[in-house]
Amino acid sequence: MEQATNLQKYSNYKEQMGRLKKAMTQGFYLEAIFIEYAIMEDRLESILRHSGQWNPKPNEFWSIDRKLKKVEKLAEQKKSLQQKYFAKELTEGIRQWKDQRNSLIHALLKQTLHTENLRQHAEVGQTLTKTLCSKATCYRRALEKYMLNNRRIDHV
Repeated sequence: MEQATNLQKYSNYKEQMGRLKKAMTQGFYLEAIFIEYAIMEDRLESILRHSGQWNPKPNEFWSIDRKLKKVEKLAEQKKSLQQKYFAKELTEGIRQWKDQRNSLIHALLKQTLHTENLRQHAEVGQTLTKTLCSKATCYRRALEKYMLNNRRIDHV
């Protein structure tokens, strides 16, 4: 699979956020959960890329769990930007949501599942997704500012 350009990625992201909003308002909660999961996975990868910690081998698959563990490990570093933006509460919330999502999806036809359960899970996912997106953007900007400031110091 070919890597999307920044413009393509922005366009895809904007479209998926629109689909998520539409899915939530129209009660398509399984679709919303699917989109939320994909966005979380993408934002975690983005965090790792910007941290210089994204180094998969060609055709190597990194699960959302593996990405999340790597972000958690980075956030354990005292006084780091990662620690500032990716609090344990956020990563634990994502992990719990992901685990519940897996239980819902993988046993979809083997359980009694009501629309209300899906709605609640999709709403929690939407909140986590918005928070993760915001934190990832703030982190990226802070990292860019830090790098820019350090370049200025190096050139003085």
